[in-house]
Amino acid sequence: MIDVSSARLSNVAVHRVGNKAREEGMRLAEKESSVSESLGELLAKHYLAPLAKQKEIYDFFHESDLSLNAVSSIAEKIFDESNDFVTSTQSIAKHLYATSTHQNISAGDLVFLLFSDIKVDEIESNCLAILKIEKKDNFLEITESPDSFDVIERSGISLNKIQKGALILPNAKGVFVVDNLGQKTKYWKDAFLKVSPRATSKSYAKICGSILKGISSKIEDSQDVADLNEKITEKINSSEITSIAEIKDISSRYIDSDALSEVISGVVSSTGVDIEDNYEIKSQDFAKQAKPITSRVRVRAGVGLVISDSKYSVSGVSITDNQDGFQAVVNIKARKEV
Repeated sequence: MIDVSSARLSNVAVHRVGNKAREEGMRLAEKESSVSESLGELLAKHYLAPLAKQKEIYDFFHESDLSLNAVSSIAEKIFDESNDFVTSTQSIAKHLYATSTHQNISAGDLVFLLFSDIKVDEIESNCLAILKIEKKDNFLEITESPDSFDVIERSGISLNKIQKGALILPNAKGVFVVDNLGQKTKYWKDAFLKVSPRATSKSYAKICGSILKGISSKIEDSQDVADLNEKITEKINSSEITSIAEIKDISSRYIDSDALSEVISGVVSSTGVDIEDNYEIKSQDFAKQAKPITSRVRVRAGVGLVISDSKYSVSGVSITDNQDGFQAVVNIKARKEV
């Protein structure tokens, strides 16, 4: 889809953004950074190319109006050359600072790279890479003196691994995202970029998994949870295609419409995806997302049972309270081969 072999770096700007919750402030550059041709080639090789190879494509979204998505609207101005590059990148840096309100968000350097002469679906285009560097690596430099070699410790930015990055294509052609430090907080995708996965079988399978998890948590009766798991597994095994409409239909036997709507609304809000009930999902994709849920049966709050072998399923759960707690009898049955 994207050919970056002839990419040319045209503009570079760097700003420093701290954590707003800790009142660390920002340092905004007033002019573009000067970069040599050889460094431009290194940035294209180690930052642009890996971003362009990301398999999952995202789209910008906003709960009420896409034009209110800060990064999307400012990036389009950069592509249209209707705004000064440094001024535009300053605006995006200010937006990042405004969204850096979690205590675990680290300060870092925000790097903007505008490339031209790339090809998107064989059409010549430009693209904007945004990188945030939160950690620097130690490395050694050896200097030569008249009678010896000195080893000096330095600190710098690695070219080998993108920490946080986004590659934005013009005209809503997509966003590619990398977040290798995302274990701390999901602010990069969710709050700063505000992007959601483009509709594919795999992205919808993740949505189905979130919906199924939410539905399962709403069902109080252990037997109903076991029945739901079995019905979902039967559906996956009996058809190559699954849809959210079918999952909703199966689930409606175990929870009421208000609870089901609440689950769907929560997933829509968290993903930013306008969910289509009849979008066709490959059952094999959904199976990967459903397995951690359907293999687990809640016996009672805080007590669960995991079936590690898919050949077996829970056919019944009966609970009897006693003076020490409760006794659970779990019936296991072997699944019929389809």
